[in-house]
Amino acid sequence: MRNQGFCGIASMASDVVIRVAEGCAEEFNLLWDTVWNPNRGVGDWAPAKPDEINNRGGLRAKAAIETAVILALFTDKRIAPDHPLYFLADGEQGGYWGDGVPLEDDHPGSWLWLLERAPLTILGLPASHYAEQFAIEALAPLKDQGVCVRIDVSATQYPIEGRLELSVALYGRDGALVYNRNFDVLWNQVAR
Repeated sequence: MRNQGFCGIASMASDVVIRVAEGCAEEFNLLWDTVWNPNRGVGDWAPAKPDEINNRGGLRAKAAIETAVILALFTDKRIAPDHPLYFLADGEQGGYWGDGVPLEDDHPGSWLWLLERAPLTILGLPASHYAEQFAIEALAPLKDQGVCVRIDVSATQYPIEGRLELSVALYGRDGALVYNRNFDVLWNQVAR
């Protein structure tokens, strides 16, 4: 094998061929953005913009942190029937297709979906308390993976409007704010 520099390796040894400069090309982002739609209260995908040269005609892929936060918070995490808050699930366990894939770590997602029809007070604590705990737990992998070094979450409930507002802020190593968003979680107010 002949080495012509880190980004210019070429080899014709028997049946092995290493393409020249493959690692030097602009990195192609294979994950598309999940974009928060505040009017509908859901995550959605957006078409790529013309400036995404390697992704023309595809889905936008420019907001990796936003996508990670939305997927962490709004992927329905499966809840076990023996969990103390299972009664909020109304007989459903939640979850998504990825629950069938064995993982070393816990499956991603949150139990925020349990709060959509929950009463304002759950087991003696306000629903906003649970929203904060669910969000912190769901976002913890971002800190573990080095996306941020600090996560601030706060939840405020607005009973008259029938909504719960969740604020999420992520901070980088230098203390700078790298992500800041408010989410509304609507209640259907089904008292149990």
